[in-house]
Amino acid sequence: MAATMTVQVNARIDAELKREGDAALAAAGLTPTQAVRALWELATHLKESPGQLRAALLPDERQREQAARDKEIQRKLKLVKEGASLMERSYCSNGLPWPPPTSELSYDELKELAYRERSGEEMGWTE
Repeated sequence: MAATMTVQVNARIDAELKREGDAALAAAGLTPTQAVRALWELATHLKESPGQLRAALLPDERQREQAARDKEIQRKLKLVKEGASLMERSYCSNGLPWPPPTSELSYDELKELAYRERSGEEMGWTE
């Protein structure tokens, strides 16, 4: 049987985090070495699924991302609601009636407007 080569892993973490983490690992019956080995085994197991690995290691990140998406949805919904009343507010603030009175144009009036638009009369152009 061939001997397995081992390497040392060094990491810098906050001292308080180290103390609390060591206590939590001890309560779970694990040493820091066993925990690091388990982390690397998990990473190896999920190497084809980086999203799952991130979710397993950083569960709060997914919640923060979802909260940010929810906030953006709410922001857009608020804009939609505000936009829907934009014309009404504009009319009312300028003393105009809402809804604006409608005047249906006859076919001949529409035809005349289309002709003027096409020929440039509305813009002061001449033929």
